[in-house]
Amino acid sequence: MMELLKKAFDKFDALIILAAVFLFLHFDYGNLSLLDKIYIASFAFWTVTKCIRLYILYKNDKKG
Repeated sequence: MMELLKKAFDKFDALIILAAVFLFLHFDYGNLSLLDKIYIASFAFWTVTKCIRLYILYKNDKKG
């Protein structure tokens, strides 16, 4: 399983996750700007595509 995660994630993904955690902790959720909403949507899109990549790698790993 660790090999699968190493294939799916690289060093830049760790930076993205750290930046997301930092920004999500400092958002004013009662008063989101358009830029905040765009950031949340782009991180959600990144998360979904990362999950799809993990699923594809998992399926390919099971076949081989």
